[in-house]
Amino acid sequence: MTGTGARIIGSLRMTNGKGTVRVADRYDTDIDDLWSALTEPRRLTRWIGDVKGDLRLGGEFHARLTSSWEGPGRVDVCEPPRRLLLTMSPGQRDETVIEARLTADGDQTMLVIEERGFTPNELAAHGAGWQAHAEDLAAHVAGREPADWRGRWTELTPAYRDLAGDPVWQAERAALMGFLQAQRRSVLAIIEGLDEDSIRTAVVPSGWTPLGVIQHLGHAERLWFQKILTGTASPLPWPPNESGPFVTAHPLDEVLDFYRNQCAISDENLASTALTAGPAGEVPSFLSVADEIHTVRDMILHMIEETARHAGHLDLARELIDGRTGLGPR
Repeated sequence: MTGTGARIIGSLRMTNGKGTVRVADRYDTDIDDLWSALTEPRRLTRWIGDVKGDLRLGGEFHARLTSSWEGPGRVDVCEPPRRLLLTMSPGQRDETVIEARLTADGDQTMLVIEERGFTPNELAAHGAGWQAHAEDLAAHVAGREPADWRGRWTELTPAYRDLAGDPVWQAERAALMGFLQAQRRSVLAIIEGLDEDSIRTAVVPSGWTPLGVIQHLGHAERLWFQKILTGTASPLPWPPNESGPFVTAHPLDEVLDFYRNQCAISDENLASTALTAGPAGEVPSFLSVADEIHTVRDMILHMIEETARHAGHLDLARELIDGRTGLGPR
C-alpha cells in the first residue's frame, strides 16, 4: 500500500435502500500472509481489534474493534486464502455483511473489502472508518505500528461525506464543475466558424494559433485529471506534437474531438473522486503551481484558471482575425 495523506481508496453506493462501503488496495505481501493477518486473532488485535470465538466456517465470535464498535459475528464463507464472508450483528436491526476478497499479484496482493447493509446516513462514517482500518492493516504487514485510528478517521470523514453526497460538499462540487464547464464551452464557442486557414493563423508575435491552444487545453485536461489525479493516462491519438508549443498540424476535427474526449474523461474521473482527495500521481516540479496543488479542489480551480486565461487569448485572436467579439457563455 502506498502513502496515505489525502488519498482515498474507498467508494460508496446505495442499492435498494441499503448502503455499501468498498475499499480496495494493493498490499506489499503475499496472499497467504495477508490471509493470516485477516483471520488470526493474534494478528487481528494488532490492526483492527480483539476477536474471540470460533473463526471456522459456521462459527460465531465476538469482536471489539478500534473504532469502538462491539458485537457478535458469524463466519458464513471461509475459502482460504481468497474469500471471507462474515455477518455482523446477525438477526439484529444493524446487521451487516462483510466480504473480503484476495487476489495474488506476484509478490503483492490485491484486497477488496465490502461491508453491506448501512443506512444512507451511516455511509460516510463507515467509509472513513474502513479506510483507516485498511491503512492500519498495511502498516501491520509492513511491520509498523498502526496510526491513531480516531485521528485518521476524523481526517478522512470530510472526503467520504463528499462521496456520500453531503449537500454542502455537493454544492461546492456543482459550483466548481459549473465554472469549469462554462469555460470549456467558451473556448469552443470562440473558435466556432473559423475556417482551416484562420484557425491555424498566428496573429500575435509569440506565434501561437487558436487550434494550437485548443490542443494544449486537451493536453492540460489529460495531465491534471488523468496523469496527476489517477496516476495513469489514456494513449494519445497521435505522436507528440512536433510543430512547436501552441501550434498543431493535426486535422481540425481530430483536435476538437481530442479536446472534447479529454474533458469527458476528466468529468468521469472527477465524479468518483472526493474534492479533498490528493493526487495519485505526481505534480511535475517544473509547473509554476506545483507547490499549491494538494487536493482535487486545487486541481479544478487551477483548470478553471488555465481555461479562462486561454479563453481570453482566443477572444483576442478572434477579434484580430474577423472582428467578432463577445462569443461564448461567459
